[in-house]
Amino acid sequence: RVADILEASSNPREAVVLSACRGVTDALLGLVTLAEQPDGYIASAIEQMKRRHEELAAELLSRSAYEAYRALLNKDCRDIAGVLQTVRLIRAATDSMRDVISGYGEIWSTRLFASFLRERGRIPGEVLWIDARQVVVVEWGPLGPAVQWSASERNLRQLVSKDFQGRLIVTGFVATTTTGIQTTLGRNGSDFSGSIFGALLDASEIIIWTDVDGVLSADPRLVPNAQVIDQLSYNEAMELAYFGAKVIHPQTMEPAVARDIPIYIRNTFAPQKHGTLICAHPVSALKVKGITTIDPVALVNLEGAGMIGVPGTAHRLFGALRDAGISVILISQGSSEHSICFAIPQAQAVRAEEAVRCAFDAELRDGQIQHVEVGLGLSILAVVGDGMAGAHGIAAKVFNSLGNAAISVRAIAQGASERNISLVVDGKFAAKALRAVHAAFYLSPNTLSIGLIGPGTVGRVLLAQIASQVERLRALNLDLRVRGIAGSARMLLEEGAIDLELWPQRLADAGEALDLDKFVAHCQADYIPHTVIIDCTASAEVAGNYRDWLARGIHVVTPNKKANSGPLPAYHALKEAARAAGTHYLYEA
Repeated sequence: RVADILEASSNPREAVVLSACRGVTDALLGLVTLAEQPDGYIASAIEQMKRRHEELAAELLSRSAYEAYRALLNKDCRDIAGVLQTVRLIRAATDSMRDVISGYGEIWSTRLFASFLRERGRIPGEVLWIDARQVVVVEWGPLGPAVQWSASERNLRQLVSKDFQGRLIVTGFVATTTTGIQTTLGRNGSDFSGSIFGALLDASEIIIWTDVDGVLSADPRLVPNAQVIDQLSYNEAMELAYFGAKVIHPQTMEPAVARDIPIYIRNTFAPQKHGTLICAHPVSALKVKGITTIDPVALVNLEGAGMIGVPGTAHRLFGALRDAGISVILISQGSSEHSICFAIPQAQAVRAEEAVRCAFDAELRDGQIQHVEVGLGLSILAVVGDGMAGAHGIAAKVFNSLGNAAISVRAIAQGASERNISLVVDGKFAAKALRAVHAAFYLSPNTLSIGLIGPGTVGRVLLAQIASQVERLRALNLDLRVRGIAGSARMLLEEGAIDLELWPQRLADAGEALDLDKFVAHCQADYIPHTVIIDCTASAEVAGNYRDWLARGIHVVTPNKKANSGPLPAYHALKEAARAAGTHYLYEA
């Protein structure tokens, strides 16, 4: 598949950076751990890894190419065994030992792919294998590996001529330090390598091939309606990456940002899709580009009258946190200076409280500071988009959606750039909050999740009417999604929307036994703004549920007369439930 993608390209010059085969890096690091144990038996583990790559090579390469690949693989495995023997003798591995061993996965995968691509013979020009250890020079510092650009460019010029035509197959993840020791670029290192080589080669674009269609507006595991974002600015992508979007790491973008190289995120398994473009000046109609969460977090609140007007309080607070090695994710302070709160990873909560209490011990004993409170089990919800700057009503839409979902906000932070609104909410409601805000921006405000009970004479005709009009109504900003159909004994539930042309057959083939509670719970999806139950039965039992449905925020539409012809107090209670919840009860069929 990867070869097909490369051969479909019309570019005369491309560099291809590959990661290791799946699981190989972890397995290599596992060898080091095994060697550190007194009874660790490493020979069979090395043999198993070698056999995996031999089988791949045997399947992909000609006999002569296979033998050449196998000879180099055997040499590498002997070298690995030698390093691991040293680890076994001293019962401990240095970081450089781990780097040397963990980098072999990329060496093996790229050697194999270069031979495979060369033998296919479908690309004009040369297929040249590049060992990134001979090119990329980095110096490790507090912020991670810093590329030494002059040395790296000089190394690359010695290996690749200016008039090169064809494909460079490059090892990802690995590099060399300024002292000549092999190192790695950390997790997501192959993406970082791609960006580094893009900068070194002055590439016109960088494409990161992954297993999703692009950067999504939210985590699809939490928000089934998440959409691919067409274009992002570098800043938007960095904000989303920091707040948990896993598609691209901020470090990956650094070389591209410095040289204004556009980055595309595309799907290896669906190369026909356009993916997401990340660039300096995106063109997009979306004001909000993504909504994401970080959890679990802890919220630490420092409160006291003695803080008001006292210079240096924040300096002391965050200096103490720095000395304790604690990273602050979010800060919020009122203009009265009576309190200041900040969010941190929950795992650091105990150390943070100790650091704060120690820093303000005298003020706490004297009563100048009254409280140091730590709230656990919280989540940060971040709404990101360059288009939010100067746009009216964005914050109102965020808070209205949370209010309608009955979610309380514990803390709020927004930078002066207006690119990010961050909120702290109870972790139990993080998914609900994410879905509510996503629905406010990415779905039509008139998206309805519909459950129909009683597909008889009336119900069947209504479904046919909806089917005939649903596209026209969508153009009018009304998105009707029939997600559940229930008969007297069976029901059909669909996560997206039921095909209204085929529902009778689907109900017969894929339906399940009727469970009215499950039916209603499915229809009331908290990532869709509105839920409607349409009761086309004449059942008093079904009508007896109207009050509860209306009270929990579900609209009811029905030609069933039973609820309106029973005891008057029950009717009044039903209408009061609708008024209290702001739901509609419509019964004139």
